[in-house]
Amino acid sequence: MSQKIARVEETKTSSKAKRRVGTNSTKVKGPADSKVSPEASQEQTEPDVIRLTRIKQWYIVADTESYLILKKLGAPMIRIHQTFLPTLQLLTKDKPIRIVGVNFNDAILEPFIDKATGTWTKKYGKCTVTSKVMVFQAAGDKVKAAKEALPKLETVLQNFFNRWGYRFQLSYSEGKESSRIKLHVEYWFDAEKMPLIPLETPVEEIPKVQWDLGFTRLTFSFDDTVKLAKQRKIGYVHLLIEISQGGKFVPYYSSKCLYNQISSVKPMILALMNVLNHDIHNLDNKSE
Repeated sequence: MSQKIARVEETKTSSKAKRRVGTNSTKVKGPADSKVSPEASQEQTEPDVIRLTRIKQWYIVADTESYLILKKLGAPMIRIHQTFLPTLQLLTKDKPIRIVGVNFNDAILEPFIDKATGTWTKKYGKCTVTSKVMVFQAAGDKVKAAKEALPKLETVLQNFFNRWGYRFQLSYSEGKESSRIKLHVEYWFDAEKMPLIPLETPVEEIPKVQWDLGFTRLTFSFDDTVKLAKQRKIGYVHLLIEISQGGKFVPYYSSKCLYNQISSVKPMILALMNVLNHDIHNLDNKSE
């Protein structure tokens, strides 16, 4: 059954939202309802939903599920320029997929700001918010607790701004004898900054190679998923030595090292290839 794909329309932004960000928001109308027979309605399933939120001329996927749907369609994009919408409509044509608009100001930005400032105001002090600036202040006997809360607050702000493609700048100041503190946060949307979306990385088994040497077994495992710093990964080679006892291999010793700590593999490769000269059936032996 053919399906009319979403039509994007401008909607009015609340005065409160305009004061803070002044971004355009959208409402995306889903497919038109169609009359179907009772038999057909029983076979229908709930359509997948792509949720998009608009910031200026960009549409950003509102959740992880929407990104995964786009990925299945062959368009793994976190943000979509408004000129690409007709192409997206073609991709979803005649598919059980709906496109739904999410108002960025009302559904995303305002709740975030209200929660962040509300928590601070309740526990530590005063907050001031404009369309480009947030200021968190504390004074008197609340300064100590506020200082301890600042790292968590900065992390929350950083995660939010990175998620939606915002640039931001933090400025901290402290009064005489720590009588008061102030965190000044300037933020703005940057079309050149790619938004980030959290994805749950599926657990993958680390590739391994097992090599039996009579009653001893060597297991090498290779990985490249150990995070040492932001946006940096490095891999290890793991070695497990097992000894056969009672017909079963039991762990005896294990270690690991970096790839650049391994000596040249050439002598070992040549030595292993020479095994075939002594046992021409070696390649037929079982391997793990």
